[in-house]
Parts: sequence; structure tokens; C-alpha cells
Amino acid sequence: MQDSTDTPNTISDLSIRPAKPDDATGAEQSPKEQQAQDPAIPVEFGEPQKKKRSKPRPKSKRGKNKPTGFEEYYVDAPITPQQYEDEREIYDVSRPLLFRLEDALLRYQKNRRLESDRREVFLKYLAYGGVDVGQKMFGGVDDRDLQALDSEQILQARALASIRKDKSNLTVDFDAVVRGYLTSFFPYYFNPENEDMVKLATVTIRNFLSYLLYHDVCPEYKENIDQARTSCDIAAKELWKNQQFMAKGPGDFNTACSTLFGGDLYNVSVLGHDWKSSKDDSPLLTNDAARKIIKFALACAGEDAQTLRFLELDKQNALGATRIEDIDGFEITAIHPPDQVVCGFYDAQASDLNPVGKVLAKSYRDPGLPAYDRSPEEDMVGPPELEFEFFLEGNLLQYCYPGMKVITPVWEMNCGFYYFEDVNRVYGSTYTVLDNDLMLGWKKPKDLTGTQDDDDDNDDDDASSVTL
Repeated sequence: MQDSTDTPNTISDLSIRPAKPDDATGAEQSPKEQQAQDPAIPVEFGEPQKKKRSKPRPKSKRGKNKPTGFEEYYVDAPITPQQYEDEREIYDVSRPLLFRLEDALLRYQKNRRLESDRREVFLKYLAYGGVDVGQKMFGGVDDRDLQALDSEQILQARALASIRKDKSNLTVDFDAVVRGYLTSFFPYYFNPENEDMVKLATVTIRNFLSYLLYHDVCPEYKENIDQARTSCDIAAKELWKNQQFMAKGPGDFNTACSTLFGGDLYNVSVLGHDWKSSKDDSPLLTNDAARKIIKFALACAGEDAQTLRFLELDKQNALGATRIEDIDGFEITAIHPPDQVVCGFYDAQASDLNPVGKVLAKSYRDPGLPAYDRSPEEDMVGPPELEFEFFLEGNLLQYCYPGMKVITPVWEMNCGFYYFEDVNRVYGSTYTVLDNDLMLGWKKPKDLTGTQDDDDDNDDDDASSVTL
């Protein structure tokens, strides 16, 4: 008997499966179906068909290249006669200014594409100017509700800005708000790190003011709005210079004086107070390098009397400095950059140093800081009116301009010149201090004692606010 494990010798010994008849329709089975029914049948599959990828929509349809309305040469399109008549009705002078500004804000935000950074700057500007910014409580609508509204009602429903009625008794000054926002609030709330951020803020606000003029929203304030636009142009030139001067100051000469004669750096280098935290990790000046910087500055930019007095006191080892009290800093009045003779002398004798020029300034008190505690007799005399002459390198003089206000400690040398230390803050020529930033986030207090009726509270709320 042949073992069951032996290989068959003839074809008849092979087990053959009978072919399956076609189904009644006579349709042939696909290779995949045959493979599924009988795994023993080898099937050759062809290449799978590639899925067609959908082409991405062009940027123009996605809105990426859509004009934002803030381009350099962008202008509003001409309006139709019907639109003109509608605007004459909306912005009629007989209507209160509060309602006209609300309607202008609605249409401005509709016609401009405010990206995230620009929107944040613009909304903070509105809040600084007294406009309530934010989503209305219990005022949201869904798409189904919007379908039943017309275009004007949709604008009202999607509004994110409102002006309360109790703001109508406040002074309206577009220029003061622009100066206060751009010079005292924006630089220290947003801390712009590049010039593009400064331009974003100034261009956005100027664009909104131009919209008010173009659509004749408040013709009674036309001159004030023009002046506010000029303040935007001034801030666009000065803000970035202020940021650079604050980051790169006080310069080599003032650093050398602070190291040798008095100040924070003197405490570090001479007294050994290592708790001083500098702006950067740059190494401290050695005494020899500091003396070289001072002597070259006096020789090139100083007066003869200052130089002789400095040398005389230096021989006696009597050089010293005293900090000037009752001032916050100085305001620049004139700038004298180093001339070609001075630059040539530095190149020939001290190529490792920066040529030094002069800055003329006067004492300055910051109105945004608390007043000094002075006696009645001192108040009768008034704060000191001092004039300074600082030595400053040419690479820092390029950021200076008349009217710049520098908040920094000022020291007087006993040989007749002045120097200053680390720059704490820098303000522009149009620096304005307002109380508006103190009101950001303020809410009307509520009576928690229960002595006031709820009806009175509701009446006050209805009378003090208006919803867009």
C-alpha cells in the first residue's frame, strides 16, 4: 500500500476541483471575486488606479491675497448715488455724535480685513478712547437667525463695539487720544520688537481717521482729525527710534563715567556689588578702557575749560560726581554730531572707539510719575530748570531728535560736564499722559448691601448704555 504522504505519479491521482458553472445571468466573475471564493486560484492584479487629487483653490479665492484695506496706495472705491444718500442720512449732523461714530465703526470693520495683530491693536485703541469692545452678552445670533435679517440688521447683530450713553458728556478730542495711545500706552503695552509693528499701529489708526474724513462722519471735528493724522505720522518716525535708543543706550562714554565716578556700574566695579542685573551679558569696562574713552571724548568734543579742569582734578585724585535730584531725566533740545575732523582723528588715533558728538538738553519731569515730595517753600520756587550738555557716540546720535524725552538718572561731574546712566524709558516729542488707560477694564460698581432697589439698577443700566 502506498503511503499517503507519497507524491502522486499520475495526473489521475491529483485531486481536481470541478469548474463552477456561471450564474444564471452569464456574467463573468472578477478576479477578486474568484480569489475570494477559491484562494487556491492564483490571481494577478493590475496596478491600482491613482486617486485624483483635488487642486487647491487659488489664493485669490481663499482670501490670502485679498486686499486688507491698509495697503500703501489703497483708496476706498467710489460710492454710488444711493450709497451717498444713505450715508448722508446716517451721518447727518443733527444726529448725536455717539450714534454716528457707532455706525462708522460698524461699516469700517466690515470694509477692512483686520488680521489678528492689527485687530488687537485697533480694538485696544478703541477701548483706550472710551469704546466698549467685546462680544455682547446674550446677543449672539446663529446662521438661521441671520437669514431672516437684512444687511443693516446683520451689521448690528455682529457688532463688537458700543459706546455707552454716559460717555456723551466727555470731551471729544481725536488728537489727544492718538497722542496718548501711541506715545504713552502702545510702546509699553505691546513693546514693539521691530519697525513693522510700529507701522502696523500707526497705519491702522491713521486709516481709520481717514475713513472718518472720507465719509464725512463728523465734519465739526475735521481739523482735530487732521491733527490726529499728523500725530500718527510723527509717531511713525519717532517710536522706533525711541525703542532703539532705549535698547542701545547709554553709550560708551556714559558707561565709562558710571564705571569710574558714580552710578550703578561704579557699585559693581569698585564696591563689588554683584547684584547688579544689566540689560545684556556684555563684560564690564576696565578702568583703563574707561579712562581712554573719556579722555578722547574731552579732547575731541569737550571745551578747553572742561579738559583743563578734568586733568587738574585727575592729578589730585579728586574727580567725583553727584546725582541731580528732583528730576526724572532730560529733554533733548539740540544735536551736534561729530564732524569729519573728529571722525578722522578717531580713525587715526583710536580706531577701536566710536566718535563722540554732543547733545544739548534740559531737565524734564515726567507727568506720568508721582510728584516729588517738596516743601511749600520749594513749591513756591518751582522745579529746577537746568541745562545739560552730554557727550554721546555717533551711532546713538542717529536715533536722537529735538523733543525726545529720556527718563534716566543724571549725574554732574565736578569738572563741569554731565552724564547719564541706563535708559529706563524714552518718550517722543508729542508725549501725552491721559487717564484713559486707568479706565480700561473698569466696570460700574454694584450695590452689595441690598439697600438699592433692583428697578433703579435696571433703569440706570438702560439709561447709561446703548447696544450696537
